[in-house]
Amino acid sequence: MRCFTAREEGAAEDQLRRIAAEALGEVYFRDNGQRAHGLEVELTDLIDLEFEL
Repeated sequence: MRCFTAREEGAAEDQLRRIAAEALGEVYFRDNGQRAHGLEVELTDLIDLEFEL
């Protein structure tokens, strides 16, 4: 939701990419705090990124 809100508020692409990377890192890699503590995720060279709710 944070990404959608930021987009509606006119956030720049780099800010949206940073928000998506944080969310992906938390949910997928760090498993909501269960593993990979301190891991930082960065999304670079994106052409297309889709999310489904």
